[in-house]
Amino acid sequence: MSEERVIVIMGATGTGKSSFVRNAVPPALSSRVQVGHSLESETSQIQSIEWVNKDGVKIKLVDTPGFDDSREGVTDTDILEMIATFLAHEYRGAVSTITGLIYMHRIVDTRMAGHSKLNLRMFHKLCGEDSLKNVAIVTTMWDKVTTEEGQQREQELRSKPNLLKSLLDHGAVMRRHDRTPQSASKLIDDLLLRESTTVQIVRELVEEQKPLEETAAGTELCKRSRLPKRGR
Repeated sequence: MSEERVIVIMGATGTGKSSFVRNAVPPALSSRVQVGHSLESETSQIQSIEWVNKDGVKIKLVDTPGFDDSREGVTDTDILEMIATFLAHEYRGAVSTITGLIYMHRIVDTRMAGHSKLNLRMFHKLCGEDSLKNVAIVTTMWDKVTTEEGQQREQELRSKPNLLKSLLDHGAVMRRHDRTPQSASKLIDDLLLRESTTVQIVRELVEEQKPLEETAAGTELCKRSRLPKRGR
């Protein structure tokens, strides 16, 4: 059997992360995935699910809570610490097992609100420029818009520098998900073709030995007075 390949899913609450996981895993495992149907997040902890595909590749698909999460008692600091700890753990013996990073965005949103912009900024800071070649930006809820509306919003996301353009210019790809297992499997298969990557926050924490609040992602939260800087 080949080495484990890890794919991490991020995005704001309500973008369909858990639904995507349920579509992506084999049918026998889908009942283990909890999917929310309200504005309150079902994911307050990092959840992972593993299986071996038909080619003998061991896959770990990881669902993460969004920043500005809707659950009481879960702060942005908590979420950053959870994600950073998980990513650092996947850096085994100076070898990363992370093959893909998925950022999910609802195509129905007519504008990118504050929490969506925060999630996108945090995703970019966590990944860093070098890992964007392993990133798929996945738009969801295409059944809730007309073809014309969806294409117009997609083009706006692609072209505006303060939205997705900077990620796409550095190697990220943009894909649509139509809530089917076939769509999810195709996205997973595409990411499995990538070489593994070491994301920026892992380089900062493990290789450079920075405290969390001095990483690029930690500094971003410090700007919002959510993660007070501490002395070494």
